Amino acid sequence: MNQVTNIKTFTRMKSYKLLLSLILLVFMTSCAIEEDVDPDGNDVRDKFTGTWMFSESPAKKSSSYTVTITNDATNSSQVILRNMANFGSSRSAYGVVTSSRIVIPSQEISAGMTIEGTGTMTSSTRMTWTYTIIGGGDSNDYTAVATK
Repeated sequence: MNQVTNIKTFTRMKSYKLLLSLILLVFMTSCAIEEDVDPDGNDVRDKFTGTWMFSESPAKKSSSYTVTITNDATNSSQVILRNMANFGSSRSAYGVVTSSRIVIPSQEISAGMTIEGTGTMTSSTRMTWTYTIIGGGDSNDYTAVATK
């Protein structure tokens, strides 16, 4: 009789452990972390927004020009870059933001002109950029330093 009681107690303890494990698993998976918000509640895109002075090499039109970066109101992981690659303030590209980068996926920025590239934040007031402009059968690579 004592051995039967021990087996029942052991079986009941295994059931409780299993139930507790399932409850913990459900609780842990329901606590998903939002990647587009800093721990202090700020939008990670905010550090990229503002007016940036780009110094480009080799210079496409002019060696220095401004790019205005704003948050994309329709997508919480994207920003809008106006005048990227000095195509004019009426032209813009979108970029996908990570914690320290903006990635511009391949997209048409002007009729027949495609841009793609990456900007990396090196300090709160400085980014380094590499991007490619493709148009008319030509592909040109550029680097730029952007300061705020």
